[in-house]
Amino acid sequence: MSTAARDHFLRLTPGKLMGLKGVTDTEGRFKVLALDQSNSFRKFLKKQYTRLGRNTDPTFEEIRDAKLEITTVLSPSSSAVLLDVNYGARQCINSGALPKGVGLIVRSEASRDAGLPGEMEPGWSIEKIKKMGGTAVKLLVYMDVEDKKATDGQMKFVDYVAGECKKYDILLMIEELSYPRAGETKESDTYKKRLANNIFKSAELLNPYADVLKLEFPADIKSDPTSLVKENLSKVNEIAERPWVLLSAGVKFDLFEKQVELTMQAGCSGTMAGRAIFQEYFDKDTPEERTQFLKTTGVERMNRLNVLVDKYAQPWFKRYGLTDADLAAAVDPHWYMEGEKVAAASGTTAGAY
Repeated sequence: MSTAARDHFLRLTPGKLMGLKGVTDTEGRFKVLALDQSNSFRKFLKKQYTRLGRNTDPTFEEIRDAKLEITTVLSPSSSAVLLDVNYGARQCINSGALPKGVGLIVRSEASRDAGLPGEMEPGWSIEKIKKMGGTAVKLLVYMDVEDKKATDGQMKFVDYVAGECKKYDILLMIEELSYPRAGETKESDTYKKRLANNIFKSAELLNPYADVLKLEFPADIKSDPTSLVKENLSKVNEIAERPWVLLSAGVKFDLFEKQVELTMQAGCSGTMAGRAIFQEYFDKDTPEERTQFLKTTGVERMNRLNVLVDKYAQPWFKRYGLTDADLAAAVDPHWYMEGEKVAAASGTTAGAY
């Protein structure tokens, strides 16, 4: 790991460091429940209602209540929960669905189609996430690195959000997500052929802006040879200058579990998983069946992933060879003074605001 990458965390500002500790377990590993979806929740509920003979769209309250229940049951098995401003973040604070000691990661971006430049949720801001007590900010960016215009547009938005997170001293977790082009699906050979390189190049571009990277699995575990899977995972781990976590991308749980084991062994620091854990919740016909699914299958899945994370994942501080003593020694006596005054007083800006 480069000296610059190590120094990023050695000199991490207190707000970002508190955020990093707040979204990981006591050993510095990520066990994050991802519940920031908006459109997919609406689609899941609409499909459920259609199956049950109800020809209406889900209401705000119904989407909110589904998120509250999933959070209530599964968050005790998590180090943090990722929520959206629309249906989940404040609602889970007010209702008590988010328990004490579990970090709150809040989505910053508006839900937009892949290929469109990212933008903030209307009326929302990094400042408001910080004010509400958010532990960290999550930013999703759809990436096709071969499309220069689209990539440039995304990176301008990334630069803006990263600047705001620096201004308000809050941890930034950036998620890259590849997407099919017109006429493709995720099963298309053309999409699969460029997926790994898109993840590699995206990580390179996002490294300077992120504190944590949320990355896709860089291979097709169902068809690629094991040697290629391991080679790609090793390359991701080498490219990532930040701790990285694996997203589930809505795959079935059994497949995701296999991805997690291989990824953790390659140097990944944890998981940020959502639909792979709870998507069958929406297939149940009654409220009682849905609750029972979460309390049994949902909790079991969280625990199975946690076992793999505990066994194989690399704690973020060990990735950089850092100890508590190193971090303590990095704090200058004048850290709380403004930059120019710190320089004048001590000749250093380590850990300063």
